[in-house]
Amino acid sequence: MDIFDADLDKAGRLTAQAKVPRQERRVHRVGVLVCAQASLASLGLLMDVFRMANLMPGAHRFELTRVSDDGAPVRHPDGELTVEGGITLLSGMDLVVVPSMWTQGAVAVKCNGRLVAALRDLPERVLVVAMCTGAYMLAATGRLAGKRATTHWLLADGLQASYPDVQVDAGENLVQQGGLICSGGSLAGVDACLLAVQLLTDRATVRGLAAMLVTDLSRGPQSRFVPSLGMRRHADKEMKRLQDLLEARYQEEWGLQDMAAQVHVSVRTLQRRFLAATGMTPVQYLQAVRIERSKDLLESERLAVPEVAARVGYQDRVAFGRLFKKVVGMTPAAYRQKHQ
Repeated sequence: MDIFDADLDKAGRLTAQAKVPRQERRVHRVGVLVCAQASLASLGLLMDVFRMANLMPGAHRFELTRVSDDGAPVRHPDGELTVEGGITLLSGMDLVVVPSMWTQGAVAVKCNGRLVAALRDLPERVLVVAMCTGAYMLAATGRLAGKRATTHWLLADGLQASYPDVQVDAGENLVQQGGLICSGGSLAGVDACLLAVQLLTDRATVRGLAAMLVTDLSRGPQSRFVPSLGMRRHADKEMKRLQDLLEARYQEEWGLQDMAAQVHVSVRTLQRRFLAATGMTPVQYLQAVRIERSKDLLESERLAVPEVAARVGYQDRVAFGRLFKKVVGMTPAAYRQKHQ
């Protein structure tokens, strides 16, 4: 066995008794931010990924260092969390990972000013991964201004409202902007860590790690998990009426003028009010309705893909297939195979 026989220590470092492979090890230093708002599931998930990477053959190894704002253990609601040091250690890292704060992203920013400042002052060479609402911490540094980012789709509106200069794309599972990586929901954090591993090592290493974790390298966009027809928690009655019409008559040809006429407003007013009410444009909503209906057909009927496209209002099969893959993350044929 040409890898390591001994266990790793609690920080993910190799013990002195480990067998060293013939090639020289290359150690990548990974800083993990720990605070009272951090999700324990997120912390455990990210540490498991890098510890699993250390069990693989090859030259690359990851040294985990848990960091709090003052270097002291963190009093977490679920128990005391130990750390290896304070924020002065972060500048020496190759990668810094911000775990999910679940629904407490804004609270985490308010309570952890020193961690935010440390993230802001990191050298450009340091990769940063923000898992889910860890994006709040990264956005608070100003480093995401004018850049794309993502977080869990359910919490994306809050992130966008808090940081209007950030381009929040709730449909994406992963967004990379230079050395900054943001991820969506829970398991997207694994994807983010795998991407960081690939950037620090190589494609072969991350492919092997994904196999050990029994996961895909690409999980597809999180837009396929968003309840696209559920954006009804608003008080605009005319826009709700238009939503009802689009859902009932989705097979018909609809132009913006037609939609505006149904609710007796101008096209400009329609677009403004519909977006404010639902978070989508009228055209995006119609597309979402059609894609949802096509998914139902693909799961329950044995129709050819062109016929499915026609039944939901698309005469151009190619355009339908392209839109379906963009929204769902796979082709109509692949979706049928997976769900039948």
